Amino acid sequence: MFAVEVRDHMMIAHSFRGAVFGPAQALHGATFVVDVAFIAQTLDQNGIVVDIGRAYEVLKSVLQPLNYRNLDDEPSQRRRLRFVIESWQSR
Repeated sequence: MFAVEVRDHMMIAHSFRGAVFGPAQALHGATFVVDVAFIAQTLDQNGIVVDIGRAYEVLKSVLQPLNYRNLDDEPSQRRRLRFVIESWQSR
């Protein structure tokens, strides 16, 4: 098995609702580091899994709609991020 991994990050702002979150009820920031692995059973005719530059550009384009956003102002993006985080936590 072969793998190529790329990493990027995104910065968002958001707040939580409910007294249980204490000071996090106020607007605050978070930085997420995102790692993606492209995995293949075999290498292609060029001896690679994926062009690492292209893999990085794809990751960057996926994160771009969330980067530097206040998710409180964009409920659809907040739901999208929550889905991603919950999917990761359930692994």
